[in-house]
Amino acid sequence: AILERVKRAQESFSTYTQNQIDEIFYAVAKRANKERIPFAEMAIKETNKGILEDKVIKNHLASEFVFNKYKNEKTCGIIESDYALGIEKIAEPIGVIGAIIPVTNPTSTAIFKILLALKTRNGIIISPHPKAKNSTIQVAKVLLETAVEAGAPRDIIAWIDMPGVELTKLLMSEVDLILATGGPNMVKAAYSSGKPAIGVGAGNTPVIIDDSADIKVAVSSVIHSKTFDNGMVCSSEQAIIALSDIYDRVRSEFEQGGCYFLNEDEKSKLREIITKNGALNAEIVGKSAHEIASMAQIQTKPKTKILIAEVDSTDSSEIFACEKLSPILGMYKASDFDDALSKACAIIENGGLGHTASVYLDEKSAKEKLDKLKNKMKACRILVNSPSSQGGVGDVYNFGLAPSLTLGCGSWGGNSSCENIGTRHLLNIKTVASRRKNMLWFKIPEKIYINRSCLRYALDELREMNKKRAIIVTDKALFAEGYYKPICDILAKMSIEYEIIHNVEPDPTLESVIVGTEQIRAFSPDTIIAFGGGSAMDAAKVMWALYEHPELDFSDMALTFADIRKRIYSFPTLGQKVYFVAIPTSAGTGSEITPFAVITDEKRGIKYPLADYELVPDMAIIDADFHLSAPRSLTSASGIDALVHAIEAYTSVMATDISDAAALHAIKLIFEYLPIAYENGDNIIAREKMANASALAAMAFANAFLGVCHSMAHKLGSFHHLPHGISNALLIEHIIRFNADVAPAKMGTFPQYEYPKALRRYAEIADALKISHETDEQALEGLIKAINELKGKIGIKATIKDYSVDEDKFISSLDEMSREAFDDQCTGASPRYPLISEIREMYLYAYYGRK
Repeated sequence: AILERVKRAQESFSTYTQNQIDEIFYAVAKRANKERIPFAEMAIKETNKGILEDKVIKNHLASEFVFNKYKNEKTCGIIESDYALGIEKIAEPIGVIGAIIPVTNPTSTAIFKILLALKTRNGIIISPHPKAKNSTIQVAKVLLETAVEAGAPRDIIAWIDMPGVELTKLLMSEVDLILATGGPNMVKAAYSSGKPAIGVGAGNTPVIIDDSADIKVAVSSVIHSKTFDNGMVCSSEQAIIALSDIYDRVRSEFEQGGCYFLNEDEKSKLREIITKNGALNAEIVGKSAHEIASMAQIQTKPKTKILIAEVDSTDSSEIFACEKLSPILGMYKASDFDDALSKACAIIENGGLGHTASVYLDEKSAKEKLDKLKNKMKACRILVNSPSSQGGVGDVYNFGLAPSLTLGCGSWGGNSSCENIGTRHLLNIKTVASRRKNMLWFKIPEKIYINRSCLRYALDELREMNKKRAIIVTDKALFAEGYYKPICDILAKMSIEYEIIHNVEPDPTLESVIVGTEQIRAFSPDTIIAFGGGSAMDAAKVMWALYEHPELDFSDMALTFADIRKRIYSFPTLGQKVYFVAIPTSAGTGSEITPFAVITDEKRGIKYPLADYELVPDMAIIDADFHLSAPRSLTSASGIDALVHAIEAYTSVMATDISDAAALHAIKLIFEYLPIAYENGDNIIAREKMANASALAAMAFANAFLGVCHSMAHKLGSFHHLPHGISNALLIEHIIRFNADVAPAKMGTFPQYEYPKALRRYAEIADALKISHETDEQALEGLIKAINELKGKIGIKATIKDYSVDEDKFISSLDEMSREAFDDQCTGASPRYPLISEIREMYLYAYYGRK
């Protein structure tokens, strides 16, 4: 009955146009992206396997990255035409797809397969794993509802409510194509069903570490990958093969990274629980290294990353040479590269043929070795210098490898495809994917005016541009004191009509922004002048966007992203109706330079940091005359905010040489001039230097982004109404200590961030401040001491508790605050990617003052 309904829906769906399909594809991808955390929580609760935060990342990839990959791909009608050759290719849907979903990825694989089916005008029937059926079915229900709302037929997505062997076999015998992800028996059944099938084989990824490799990068990458979702990704590493010349150094790096090497007795104990009744023991799948060790009665530290067994045999009888779907590795010593390659080929024969192989080497000096591996290895993905979990799924460490949660193994693995499964599959193609850095940027306003009394010279450009009507957006306090009047005087002399919006609050709300937008719409200006602190400028930016594009949805603008280049939602082009000028009255926020704005949804009580380069002002006027009136409390809070901007930009995974230069100079200026500006607000030199420092810090973080300190500060401010700069000041010491861990639980994910290096980066800041030290660790302590001394000089207290935040209220908000901070837009650029539990712990440290 389900099949008949989906067939009828698909027949209708097959007549849809490309535009109709793309609208549905967009709506469903966006909904899946918004639900990434609830979906992950359901999967964890139901299966008790893996790591919540990593499942969030997988859901993010399945929605955002897959959408980005295929959003512009034509899948309807004529998709390719070459007049000279006289060929034309036409896309037609297959019909109804039967999708088998594994227990290891119950939500992300469902998202991925549903999106592929919708993009290709196919119907889809989901067969969930019995142990994960509730979470998989909930994903299907939510995405069906969204697809129908976007115009899809009502029965285009369906599912089996009570999954089992018989119903799954019936499904596979009746659909037009089977898309199977699961264990070997399930995949074999798919290929034996008599219907076309795309099934994917098991992984058993061998990793060769050559003597030409950067060992720190190699080991950090393996740890980063193998601990991802507790090793449940099918492309994750299963065995390490290190050349004898570097073996001891590799072993030492693993130990320093928090891995545990088993002795002979412990290896025997672990072998007994890895398998059960001749197959992989489901009880260890997706469990942490410490949990698995406890099951085998092996004593390890709770934060142990990976259990490593040094072995010799590569035969399938050696369990450490086979797939383990958990943070367990076999480790081999090879006499030379040929011996390593021989061992790797033997290992991949143990149930991993055709899947993935990985190698770490110098691509130039060891080119002949890489060529040998490419020619001999029977793997459809050969990853070079990349974490295999994240590298294998594509579009993270190599941007030519398609993002996918279903990885074909070709004929070697008994599969019908050798590619990362996507919208079209025709050929067996071997792909070599080398790790690469992607393009970075440095974007700032087109024009920046600096130094005291530059206002009139800057605004004179409006006359030259023949501007006639300007609206000034400012806050209540500045309006009451009349600080805006010099702007009005200059506009009047140039015969530019103006109006003033003065309803902006310290934490601008969406409601006030909407009211301001209506006033702008009524006045129809050709220029917007944002005058004030971050609140006024942020509010004005969103008013600008809503004025030029009334169709914009704030929830879309606030949609987070893992990579700004791949985001699902794209801001429309701004500046076609009005010219945007930003004039700051304090030194700290940097909003006059940056693509960011922070707006509070008053109905939910949540601060949303918006980020898009369309929000960069056209002109910034940094005139220190306006800063002389800033009170000490504002000078203090905004100044320390600028310092945290610069520190987080310098340690960001996206930092560049250009952003580094701006960040370091900003830090030096702030340490020298912030105490002076605080003590003597009329000191114009100190005010100018702080204005410049704020702008430099803004240039740095506008392009390198920020980190978890700002994520946590956003939520601390919205939940407990502390000023943003003060929130950052209370958190920064704990964030610095957290980031500086040389063996973090989670390293930040960005191609150019090769291994944990935050400690070294903090030491470089200490060097710039001429803090005496002999080791990086001493530099870290010296930097923290200097920051705390600076905070003391400018009247900032030590703890959250010192600011009279009620303890019971703080504790009761802790879980929600931590969860929202994890999902904040700033978190992704952190050098150490935080777990929600770690964010919670840091909030407690900041409240009570513990180190």
